[in-house]
Amino acid sequence: MASLLLLAAALAVQARPASDLATRATLSSNLFPISPQLSYWSTSTSIPGALPLADSTFQPHNQITALAHPYVAAPDGELSMQAFFPAGSYNFQNSPQGGFSFYASGPSSVDLTTAKEATFGFTTYFPAGFDFVKGGKIPGLYGGNSDSEAVSCSGGRRDDGCFSARMMWRTAGAGELYTYLPPDFAANDVVCDVPPFSTCNDVYGASVGRGSFDWATGGRTTVAQRVRLNDVGQTNGELQLFVGGASVINVGGLELRNTSDGRIRGIQFQTFFGGSDSTWASPTDQYLWFSDFSVAITETL
Repeated sequence: MASLLLLAAALAVQARPASDLATRATLSSNLFPISPQLSYWSTSTSIPGALPLADSTFQPHNQITALAHPYVAAPDGELSMQAFFPAGSYNFQNSPQGGFSFYASGPSSVDLTTAKEATFGFTTYFPAGFDFVKGGKIPGLYGGNSDSEAVSCSGGRRDDGCFSARMMWRTAGAGELYTYLPPDFAANDVVCDVPPFSTCNDVYGASVGRGSFDWATGGRTTVAQRVRLNDVGQTNGELQLFVGGASVINVGGLELRNTSDGRIRGIQFQTFFGGSDSTWASPTDQYLWFSDFSVAITETL
């Protein structure tokens, strides 16, 4: 009888629509490092109610349309979003272009603009022998005072009305957070001192916690970030990064916004080599694969 009850319960969970699961389930997963989840979505087939790994899930906008992000089988067989970096490519202002770039709010059932705290997890697959050169960008959450302002914090554009929290690979695969935070809020200088190594400058983003983990080659790395907005007028915002379920970077005392209009807006889907000059360029044609994208709201405003 007990086994029949367990089977019935399992079938009931499988039968729930994704929209129902998005508001009722609490997950324990390296893709969802914070519990409970008030709402969530995921393209990972290991998560109940998984959504398709497709543009219909992400809802891309502000896209560089010349750069494709096809959904293909990675070398490990997992359906993944593929990035292609042609030899000589670095950033998006030079030819040839490589990687991809778009912004995404994701399914409307999980409205990130209502979130005080949210998490974003996914997996990467760098092939064996990948040449990291000096570094490159990895997707992350972004936000700002409006949809239009929020897409302004990258590529050397810094503004108090937006923030972004992408990741990077560095030489030999060293990992880090790579942040654009409001430059006129003094509290944000705290990111310049995060161990094992961090550095800030007046033009580009901050390299935060470089070397706190490594991007694997020939296998998957599971990363998940947590962004917590500060209360307006206070310096209690937080950024945290988990790798394989373990916290490797945790920064508090931040001011990500100075108005109630400041919100988490979505995912900045960007990957490319660079860097602002050709010393960052990919030396050969190379590929990188992403999968298991997962977003949760863990606290609302």
